[in-house]
Amino acid sequence: MDLDIAIEAREKVRNPTIKLNKKLAIAIATLTKSEKKPFDQLVTQEPSNKLIAVHFGVGDQDDYDTICNYVKQFGQNKIMIYPVRNYAFIEFQNIQQSLQLIQSLQIFENIKFANLKYQNKERATMFFYTNEQELIGGGMCDIPNAMRQINIPGLYLIHDFITPEYEKYILDLIDKQEWSKLKQRRVQHYGYEFIYGDNTVNVNQPADKHIPAFLEDVRAKVSDLIKPQAEINQLTINEYLPGMGIPPHFDVHPPFHEKFVTISLLSGLVMSFKSFKGEEHHLYLPPRSCALFTGEVRYAWFHSIAARKIDKVEGETHFRSKRLSLTFRTIRNDLKCDCEYQFFCESQGYNPLTMKSKNPLLQEYLAKLNQIGIIQDNKVVPNKTQEEIQLLEEQQQQLLQIPKATEVEKKYVYEIYEKIAPHFSSTRYKPWPKIEQFLKSLEPGSLVADVGCGNGKYLGSNPDIEIIGTDRSENLLKICKEKSDAYQVFSADSLRLPLKSEMFDAVISIAVIHHFSNKILRQQAIKELLRICKSKGLVLIYVWAMEQEEKTFNEQDVFVPWNLQFKYEDEKVINQEVQQQFKIDDQKKTVVYKRYYHVFKQGEIEELLSEMPGFKIVNNYYDHANWVVILQKD
Repeated sequence: MDLDIAIEAREKVRNPTIKLNKKLAIAIATLTKSEKKPFDQLVTQEPSNKLIAVHFGVGDQDDYDTICNYVKQFGQNKIMIYPVRNYAFIEFQNIQQSLQLIQSLQIFENIKFANLKYQNKERATMFFYTNEQELIGGGMCDIPNAMRQINIPGLYLIHDFITPEYEKYILDLIDKQEWSKLKQRRVQHYGYEFIYGDNTVNVNQPADKHIPAFLEDVRAKVSDLIKPQAEINQLTINEYLPGMGIPPHFDVHPPFHEKFVTISLLSGLVMSFKSFKGEEHHLYLPPRSCALFTGEVRYAWFHSIAARKIDKVEGETHFRSKRLSLTFRTIRNDLKCDCEYQFFCESQGYNPLTMKSKNPLLQEYLAKLNQIGIIQDNKVVPNKTQEEIQLLEEQQQQLLQIPKATEVEKKYVYEIYEKIAPHFSSTRYKPWPKIEQFLKSLEPGSLVADVGCGNGKYLGSNPDIEIIGTDRSENLLKICKEKSDAYQVFSADSLRLPLKSEMFDAVISIAVIHHFSNKILRQQAIKELLRICKSKGLVLIYVWAMEQEEKTFNEQDVFVPWNLQFKYEDEKVINQEVQQQFKIDDQKKTVVYKRYYHVFKQGEIEELLSEMPGFKIVNNYYDHANWVVILQKD
């Protein structure tokens, strides 16, 4: 009898069904704990272009490479893998590609998996459809999503500045040179020793070592790049291991000339930039690339490298490995700088010791930009004027029991969109992918309301559903009808929609709620979205994020300039023959109007919704400078 029990126990251990079910239980437990959502909300039975892959590894380079090599056969994709997590997020270009992957899998007791050969051993990897836009991944979603190209004045990225053969040649020789040890990394200095912390050199103490002869070719190439500036005479080589970084800084103005370059060897990584106006950008520097700093980015932008082992680049995971940076500079002996960025210039009154936390030179400069309106060109939204503050205060007193639009909405939203409609429409031609994905995920035959449809760029996103659009702007609705006679649109007030209750399977509100100037109106607009939605139907809401990188805000209630090109404007306005409140920018050939926005802080839209009954939040995320929530009506 004991032998029979032992044999049965052994067979249970060997039974693949038991093993796979145990793995499935682990997958469910891990996902729900890490993502803080029930498993049935994370995955779906319906085909989607997005998948969750549970690989049962540790989320390292090997796991990433193995999954990449497997899924690439099914089409172009993006993969996010999460360190110390046993799952990954895969996004294909279309559903057909993910469907092919799922159809290729082994199926055992309804568990779909592939046995993939990882470095250590073969492991079953399970795949699930998901409608999630991104996963938390143990905080990976908090890592900035870097770009391969960014637009910062004075910053130039040159790919493949040196060849792989030359890279190998100089790496071997660099490693044979004498290294100096800092607290966290190794460095080499040539020409002059770079003084960390002060970010300068002592011009009176040249280093004993000159730039090595084996680096002459690249030094000469860099010198040609920075002409007519004097030739390079200082080099610092830094070694970065995964997890190392540098704090935000810029080189002091004197004793360096304007231009300098940094060349990345071995591994790429993300460098972050922050301007004196608060703008932030994140740029991926690939191996063998050369980044040239000149002008504004050289003098007035802080650059830094976050201390982490992975980066996120255009939605994909990038693991860092050992990296060497070669930074070439030209030293000037006169210690004078006459740049236009005097608020950070030691030669023109800036003192980094006393002005680091409070810089009166910078405050004065920003005030001038605000006054003349230039600051809007740099994506910094000016603070409210006294007249605008008074208008907002007055409208708070004018709210009636039945909420209705105030003078703020009428003057700075409705009238402005009527005025700028053709120009505005010309800049809003490409649908955002995640909104399209939402519309394409709806059941065929669904009836959808696009409240605040603008120029109708989403009305044709899914031919298998019926979309009805509403907007306050008659001119934007005319543009909708010009696009297609099939578009069903009409003018309506978002605060009192002339539509039946529980009429629509889904409702979308893209960049509308943030145009209402107080909490009561914002909630009223959301109540209307929910009222016209059926039970169990979905409501998608996008609102501008205060934390966005595209613009910088000093306050939440703002009046954002719109530069209306002369070709869209009445000649009488351009010639100032009519009395209106606007500003003419002759240099840009634009008329500057202002639109009201309430920009939402992270978590604010959820807090606003928490005071309202009748629904649950099924998803929330950040997309295209907006905070997003998806609601499901009770």
